[in-house]
Amino acid sequence: TCHLCGSALQYHPGYQTEHPWFEHATSGLTGDGQHCPYVNPDPSEVRLVKRLQRWVPEALPVVRKADRHCTNCGSDYYGERYCLTCHTGEYSTEINTLA
Repeated sequence: TCHLCGSALQYHPGYQTEHPWFEHATSGLTGDGQHCPYVNPDPSEVRLVKRLQRWVPEALPVVRKADRHCTNCGSDYYGERYCLTCHTGEYSTEINTLA
């Protein structure tokens, strides 16, 4: 299951040309799955990754986990920039724990 939205994932075994991977099962999306950033990635993030891959074809996006605060609902959480309560990362900021 997806660690963000709880939807079922489908495993694709590795083939000669690519590594194995998981993707959301089209028939098993939860309500949260409709808003999951893995199902509906932010278009600006997709453009950024494609630009980077022109220079470094093997480059993959890095998922940054940190302590975060959502200014929309007031939740504090640790993980990716995606508030499970608001179903978005738009209002989430990283909390500076070194202060």
